[in-house]
Amino acid sequence: MRLALLATTSVLLAACASQAPADAKPKGVAQFAGDARLGEEVRNVCFTSTISGFHDATDDTVVISKGSKDYLIEVHGSCFNLDHAQQLAVDSTTGCLSKGDYIITSDSIAGFHDDTGFGGQRCMVKSVHEWDGKAKAPADAEESE
Repeated sequence: MRLALLATTSVLLAACASQAPADAKPKGVAQFAGDARLGEEVRNVCFTSTISGFHDATDDTVVISKGSKDYLIEVHGSCFNLDHAQQLAVDSTTGCLSKGDYIITSDSIAGFHDDTGFGGQRCMVKSVHEWDGKAKAPADAEESE
């Protein structure tokens, strides 16, 4: 009896885990497939101390600005407060941000340590892509047609 119950439970659990919801949105760089703003993957962004800002953050991507150039940074997994970040720092030993380096996020404007005792979250960089913010986003392109 136990064996039959265990087998049935295993089959039911496997069935639940095998299919992603049909309406699930793509994650990471895949969510920008066909987007004219997404450029080629680059090896790194050097002189990370001159990063001037960031914007358009999701839970697994963020666009950083370095002078007049923008780059889409994709992180491994989900960076729980990236889409709410007020501050962003780069943790790189070479001065260039590349795969395997970290961005550190904080959703506090007071710094990377706040009253809750939680510091910033370290998120490992998965990829770096050129980003053309002047190109039309897919929704913008549809509206102009």
